[in-house]
Amino acid sequence: MRGKSMRKTKPAGSRDSIIQAVEEAGSSDAIFFGYPLRENGLFLQQDPEEFGSFVHYMATKIKPAEYSMDIGIASGGQTKFLRDYYSTDKTIVVDVGTHPVFPHWARIKKDLNSDLVEEIISDSHSPEVRQRLLKYENKIDFAFVDGDHTYHGLRKDIFLTKELMRVGGYMVLHDTLGVWDCKRVFDDLIQAKDFILVRNFAIRFGISIWQLQRKKRIPTAFNRATGRGKL
Repeated sequence: MRGKSMRKTKPAGSRDSIIQAVEEAGSSDAIFFGYPLRENGLFLQQDPEEFGSFVHYMATKIKPAEYSMDIGIASGGQTKFLRDYYSTDKTIVVDVGTHPVFPHWARIKKDLNSDLVEEIISDSHSPEVRQRLLKYENKIDFAFVDGDHTYHGLRKDIFLTKELMRVGGYMVLHDTLGVWDCKRVFDDLIQAKDFILVRNFAIRFGISIWQLQRKKRIPTAFNRATGRGKL
């Protein structure tokens, strides 16, 4: 069934219509993000044009996912919004739970257009989290990695994600333009042999889509513990 999800999603429509939907969903900071908060909105932390363009691309160009994983969700608004348009049967969420807008997740997850099969509120870098996730090894079709935004922290999350992804699966990184450490990891991935850059939405913060291209090199205990080594 991989890539053949029949979950009902909203019509993709035009890119502009999704950008408008992002703005209507509401941000977490009207001044910083440029569109208003909504009392019962999604508290998105995304640029509307950049995120809307990304969501439209996922909905129209990428095969549906059976298993997906989000590392770092803030409010969970971006997790829900994407799945409204991009068909995903099962979702795994990993988040440390300390972001100021995280409390909104309890409300937002009730309307998630996907089966929430695993919700881990803990540090994604911990060995215990990896042990819980190993049952999904070689099953993840799509992963959105938006964790602690440090250089080695993001690399640790990528090593974890790589271990769980199937060959041909897609990984998305956020803030690869707006945060220096994330940009450094972006540059590392450009040189990596296992991943290929599929699309880069570099409007404000940076959202990049990568595909795992070949039989992967399994990350070592050193890679996982330090974030060092070849991606």
